[in-house]
Amino acid sequence: MGIVISSVTTEIGGGSSIEQAAAAARRAIAEAGTTPERIDALINTGVYRDSNMVEPAMSALIQQQAGIGLEYHSGDVPCLSFDLMNGACGILNAVQVSQALLEAPTVHRVLLVSGDAHPSKSPEPQAGFPIKPVGAAMLLEKVPGTAGFGALHISATDGRPAAEGYLRLSEMGTTGRSSITVNRTTGLEELLHHAISAASEALEVADVPADRVVLICGRPTADFPHLLAQRLGIDPEAVSADDTESDAHTSALPVAFLAARDSGKLERADVALFVAAGAGPSAAAIAYRLPKR
Repeated sequence: MGIVISSVTTEIGGGSSIEQAAAAARRAIAEAGTTPERIDALINTGVYRDSNMVEPAMSALIQQQAGIGLEYHSGDVPCLSFDLMNGACGILNAVQVSQALLEAPTVHRVLLVSGDAHPSKSPEPQAGFPIKPVGAAMLLEKVPGTAGFGALHISATDGRPAAEGYLRLSEMGTTGRSSITVNRTTGLEELLHHAISAASEALEVADVPADRVVLICGRPTADFPHLLAQRLGIDPEAVSADDTESDAHTSALPVAFLAARDSGKLERADVALFVAAGAGPSAAAIAYRLPKR
C-alpha cells in the first residue's frame, strides 16, 4: 500500500486564513473526483490565523466552511479534524500523521490544509509581516503499489528554539486581535545545515539517482533553493520552489509541487523530494515516489 497525492490546490490573494484554506479544500475535493462526506480526516497546519484566534481549533472552522462532515448519519464514521502547527515543516509532519491514520481500515482519505494570513485579515501587504497570504489543500489517499511517501526525516537545533511570530501581551493594548510581530533571525547557513541533513537521509533511503529527483522546497531566503540543490547534487533545472511574491510559509510546498507539475518537471522524475526549513531552526524532508501514468 502507498500513500499518494490525489489532488493539490492553492488559493492566493485573500485576507482570511480560514477562507483561503476552505476554498482550497473544496477545490481539492472536487478535483480528486470525490465528495466532502468521503473525507475521513482533516489536518490544518496553518500558523498565522484570523484575529489571532486560539480556540476553537482552526481545523474545525475550515472543516465547517469547506462543508465537510456537517451532517451525521447512522453508520457514518465522522471526519476527525485537528490543528498541527510546526511552522514551515508542519505540512510534512501532517503527511507523517496521515500515514499512521491511513493504516486504519476505515480511513481512506486525509485532507491536509494550510494557510497563513495577517491577523487583521487585510489582503494588502502588512508592514513587518513577510508571509504571503496563501491557502492550500493536499488530498492524500491509500492505493495499492509502491508509489507514495516514504518516511519523514528531521533535523533540528539542540538548543531552545527562538520565537519567530509572537504578540507581546503587555504591549498589545486594544490591537491584539489585529497585530503580530514576526522576527526571523535564523541565518541561511543554519537552515541549509538542517535541510541538507534531513534531505540527504531521505535521498539515501529512497535510493534513486540524483538526475531522477525533482526538489520541492520553500523559499525561506532567496538563495535557499539554489544552494540546497547545489549541495545535494541536484540539477538546478530540477528545482521547484515557492514562487509566490514572498514566503507562502505553511503552503510553500503545495505551491512548489503545483509549479513542478505544471512545468512538466514531475514527468521527468521518479521521486519528488519535499524539503521544508524554518523556525527553530529545523528542517524536514520526505521522498515521494511518483505514481506512473
